Formats: sequence, C-alpha cells, structure tokens
Amino acid sequence: MFSNQRLIIYILITLGVLFVRENPMSGDEHQQTAQQVKLLFPQLKAQLPTITSITISDSDSRLVVESAEDQSLYSGERWLVQSKQHPVDRAKLMYLLDGLSQLQTVDVVSINASKHSVYGVTEKDGTRVQIYDGNGLLLADWIAGAIRSQDIAGGDHPVFEYYMRRADSDEVFLSGVAVQPSADALDWCDLNFLRGVQAFQVDGVSRFDYQRKLSWKIERIKPQSPNEEEPRWQLTAPLQTTIDNFSGDSLAFSCSQLQATDVVGFVSSVAADNVNYGFPQDRFEVLIQGNTLEFELGKPAREGHRYLRVSGLQHIYTISDFEVGQLRQDIDSLYDSE
Repeated sequence: MFSNQRLIIYILITLGVLFVRENPMSGDEHQQTAQQVKLLFPQLKAQLPTITSITISDSDSRLVVESAEDQSLYSGERWLVQSKQHPVDRAKLMYLLDGLSQLQTVDVVSINASKHSVYGVTEKDGTRVQIYDGNGLLLADWIAGAIRSQDIAGGDHPVFEYYMRRADSDEVFLSGVAVQPSADALDWCDLNFLRGVQAFQVDGVSRFDYQRKLSWKIERIKPQSPNEEEPRWQLTAPLQTTIDNFSGDSLAFSCSQLQATDVVGFVSSVAADNVNYGFPQDRFEVLIQGNTLEFELGKPAREGHRYLRVSGLQHIYTISDFEVGQLRQDIDSLYDSE
C-alpha cells in the first residue's frame, strides 16, 4: 500500500508541474484561436490605393469596374462601369473593397476541392471578384458562394452567412459579413441624381409642358409658426394660390428620389437627341437651396419607360413610367382641397 501511495503522490506532483507549465485556465484556447484567425487577403488594405480594375462575374454576367482613363469624359479620380462608361456608385464600390480587405479566415467548413460545388464556391456556381492594380497584377481573387440555410424563426434580426473562398485555395469559410456582389452593370451605375438631398430641401419645382401647354410652378412657403396645418406650398404660375400640402410634399419627394432605370447612350447634339429620343416633351427645374437641377422627358422607350436627359450629364437615360406619372401632376390636382 505504501508503494501505491507513493505512486499516487508522484502522479499528483507530475500533474501539478504540467498544470503550472501549461496553465490551461489562462485563456490559451482563445489566444490560439485568435492566432489562427487571419485576414483572408492580408495585403489588400494597404493595396487599395493601387487598384485600377475590378472584375465581377457569375454564371450569367460579367462586368468590369475601372478607373477613368485620360481620354475619358470623366476625371481620372472617377470609377466607371466599363460597358456603360458611366460613373460607379462609389459608396457601393468602397463597401465592397473595404469588406474584402477585412474578411477573416473564421469557420473553416471544408478543405476538400471536390466539395466546392456543394457550397457554391466553384467558378461556375459562385460570384467571382478579381482585383487588379495598374500593372495588371492580380491583388485578390475571391469567390462568394451559396447562402447557408438558416432557421430564423424567432429572430428579429437574422444574420445571413455565405460560403466563400480564395480562388487560389481549397479552404471554404463561412462568413456572416461577406455579401455576394451583383454582376449586373446597372446595379453599379450611380443613377440617383440627387443623392443625399432630402425632400424638405426642395424649395420649388417648375414644369414646362411642351405637349398640352399645362405648365406650372410651385414654391415652398416659409413657415410662420410650428403649426402642422399651415400651408407649405403655393402655386405661383400660371396663377397664385396655395396647394394641397400632400401634393407639394409628394412632388418634392419624387424629385429628390429621381433615379434612372437604364443608361442607353451618350449625349450627342441637342438637335440629334431631340429627334432620336423625342426631347423635350416636358422639362423640369428643381430648386434646391439656391441650386437648380434641370431634366427633360422624351418619348416612350421600352415598355414602361421613357427617355430622360439631365442637364450637364453626358448620358441619355430612361426613367420608369411610374415616376413620370408622379412628376406630371395636373394643375387641378395641385389646388388646395379647401
């Protein structure tokens, strides 16, 4: 029995030494996990200023976003959708690049290349993003795959997770911050003409009707008191009278949210564009804190759309008939209901 006691004491001493040496309660597991978590593209954040071209492709579409060249109509500081030669929605582009530069190697779900199709991260199944610098060097090659099926019952703010991988690696990760980008060129064009402008900043709207001669002009009335029932808008042409608050607010909102549905060509000459696109059937002037946005509506384009020309811009656009209907208010509909 004495031998057994000595053996037990020896084992306890050995375990104590190991405990002190390894210190399993000190958080090594967390530290080791943290050490394993790395950036998917560790150099990309520092390389962002050198990027000149981005290709996004899926099974149906392929688009190229590139910095404007010297011979472009736009400044070299602008980014263009190549197929449309139209300025990019810069906020969307920066969101994509910043997001890619911060992706981490968390939640490895597979290291087997034969399983890539299961997670939608093959070149055929996924959405591929390739980023190049000015010398044509590939800085990042990323494939966003399928979204993971989730039971979101009872969740007020469900988190959607996508499978993803570097195109040069077999490792597949699950990410709650990665977003599968669109490969549709129009989704990347900046088609919101008054981005950042709120309806309350619109001080006046003028319509010049060249077909039915039903032109009008409305202006915002400066409030005399905080009374919500006070008139906010007045018709100043072709006569002067207050108009329904809702009608004026609705027009201001429609103008502040003016957005094209497509980019169909470049502006050439006024005379040629008038013939080709039927300008002007209506012209609008929107007054915004001392600045004016002018745009014209042309003849019908594809079904449900009409041609649009915006003063000072280099392209011809289309706009939905729904928005056209919101803008083409009749004078009778603007009168104060009282």
